[in-house]
Amino acid sequence: MRAHTCWRCRLATGIGLVALLTAAGPPPQNAPPENAPPLDSNWPCQQIKIDHMSLATMWGGPPLGKYLDDWQQNPKAAALARRIAQRRVPVAEAQAEITEFAKAAGEDKKDALLALVGGLFSLLDQERFAVIQGLDRFGERQKSYAADIRGEITALHNAQDAAEPDPQKVQKLGEQIHWDTQVFADRNSMISYACYVPDEIEHRLFALAGTASNLLE
Repeated sequence: MRAHTCWRCRLATGIGLVALLTAAGPPPQNAPPENAPPLDSNWPCQQIKIDHMSLATMWGGPPLGKYLDDWQQNPKAAALARRIAQRRVPVAEAQAEITEFAKAAGEDKKDALLALVGGLFSLLDQERFAVIQGLDRFGERQKSYAADIRGEITALHNAQDAAEPDPQKVQKLGEQIHWDTQVFADRNSMISYACYVPDEIEHRLFALAGTASNLLE
């Protein structure tokens, strides 16, 4: 009787997995706006996947032009960009450093600040893209793991429906499904924070670029 009860428990666990599998990808949403990028089947986050940031949404100052490619030609701007692009540096501290940098630049302030912003955009966009790629790889692994669990559930159904069910086999399959489902759910919970890292990078660039823009006025 205990074995029969165990079969039912494991089957319920397998059926309950459906909700977790749904959580592996973007939840149902209203129709996306026109020109929105297509949803990626491997993407594990709720946010719409956009590989690279748009300069137009981050910068309202003078055209950056050559500074997007040549920002490293200004050693001081490049050094500051590399330092304050790091997320471990508080935004307020980074903004203060930009202000001091502008003061020290004197008559070269405009060129220095444009080179700085060009460097920040380049560095932070690269970092953000690396995070996006990591999230993609995670989503692909979760998708594969989900397929494995679905296969285990099918095997459990087949074992239960056999003419003479093997209680030990059914129990082993049920325990494996329970374990793999828990691992799957734990991984999804762990990725929740990482899904917001691209947004944090965007907010950082917007704040720092805004400080530089204000100093150009």
